[in-house]
Amino acid sequence: MEKVIESMGHRRLWTLRGLGMVGVLALWGILSACASSGSSLPQEPAGYSEAAANEQVTLRYSSYLLDPAQASKVYYDAIKEFEDQNPHIHIEADYIQNAGYTAGIKIRLLGGEKLDVFDTWSPSLFEEFRQLNPNLYMELTDKDFLQQFLPGTLEPVTIDGKVYAVPEVMQSDGLLYNKTLFEQLNLQVPQTWVEFITVCEKLKQEGIIPVAMDAEWHTAQFFWGSMMSNNGADAQWTRKLENGEIQITDPIFVDAIRKHKELIDRGFVPEDWLNMKQEQSKDLIVQGKAGMMVTGTWSYRSIMERNSNYEIDFMVVPGDEKAVLNINIGTYRVIHANTEHPEEARKFVEFMNNRETQEKLAKGVLAVPSVTGAKVDHPIVKRIAEAVERGEAATYWPHTVSTESLQVKILEGVNKYLTGTHTFEDALKEIQQVIDEAR
Repeated sequence: MEKVIESMGHRRLWTLRGLGMVGVLALWGILSACASSGSSLPQEPAGYSEAAANEQVTLRYSSYLLDPAQASKVYYDAIKEFEDQNPHIHIEADYIQNAGYTAGIKIRLLGGEKLDVFDTWSPSLFEEFRQLNPNLYMELTDKDFLQQFLPGTLEPVTIDGKVYAVPEVMQSDGLLYNKTLFEQLNLQVPQTWVEFITVCEKLKQEGIIPVAMDAEWHTAQFFWGSMMSNNGADAQWTRKLENGEIQITDPIFVDAIRKHKELIDRGFVPEDWLNMKQEQSKDLIVQGKAGMMVTGTWSYRSIMERNSNYEIDFMVVPGDEKAVLNINIGTYRVIHANTEHPEEARKFVEFMNNRETQEKLAKGVLAVPSVTGAKVDHPIVKRIAEAVERGEAATYWPHTVSTESLQVKILEGVNKYLTGTHTFEDALKEIQQVIDEAR
């Protein structure tokens, strides 16, 4: 599923095992209590009355973007600006680490904690939360500020013609590469898979690791997921896969993960990649020891902050015939349908997602605003924005998978194949089984 906030993107997927046994039992207890009492999340939204001008209102904003150890300053600055403009509204920042974000929000929802505004990092996570209660989100369909968003950005959060979330800045999955090394070795950015393999061979011959890749389980998807888009995996293809009209043995999927495995089998990744973390991959590329790195634009800021003597740039993962830009909308912001302050919550979301604020956030995290007419100045961001405007970008796979839980299980199956834990056949069998069970 990126300083750019490392949680954007992808990088953010998680399963219940991350809670540990105590956390799992606690969540199970909450679920059981709800089931036994027949209770559920509130079904009807609260009244939409504006608070009196002299009434102090506190909104709780829960997000994975507020990590003080990362590039969250731009978000806190935006929150402060909103509070300065609206002195009767106080924003209570509720930071949840991205590794535990899915469970953290579920526990808050099921436990009855106050939630006014919160973030989802993909359409899959948006749907994962909505499965707790179809009336979870406040509808925003008729709000005028929705008119500013780029065509298509609202489609993943539109249900039966009604809009329930607002997109924020966009980033792209793919490869960061050492542009200085490429120029020194007279290498061109590859546009096809054959050209990509040729570049990898040349780098290896020069004693340089072609592709820095680590074993953090969320990393691999930024390569083979991009290859999926090159092969034509869109939302329609994903629905067919989940509905059983096509199987996981479809060439679109098989080709993508086989190409990724080829990088490993041909020694184009670090020898000890199974013991590496993403931060170590960053070190390899800034030290000139690796030519490319599997990641996305979200990692650019943190890499450059390491005082690299090299110029770093971004490239799209190339396929057999083309390289399709993969757009990852880092955040969809939602309002809890049962908030006690719906108008204040709407005002906050409108401020955080409007054109001016998105331009500031995009500059801070190197991203593309999801609104029309936004100004961007970084060359990487300009290239991505222009591709989006030309309609040459695709929603990155697997963010078109219906739910976060199914997405995680598919990624785990692929990782078992890439790491050698499963054979190719066993991995496909396991992935098909979880898809069938979900259906």
